[in-house]
Amino acid sequence: MKDADLAKAVRDAVATLNEALAQAAQHNLAVTLRTTAHQTTGGVERVVVEPRIFKQL
Repeated sequence: MKDADLAKAVRDAVATLNEALAQAAQHNLAVTLRTTAHQTTGGVERVVVEPRIFKQL
């Protein structure tokens, strides 16, 4: 995969995430994202995003 292809994949994924967060907000769900970094066995850092979802009353 070329750099341009990877960049497009990331931009598309972020756009999808933003759309999902907007829909959650419309349904009174509060979403926080926590990121952590893990190193794989190959030595490459992998960022993991953990969502926390709360219903706003």
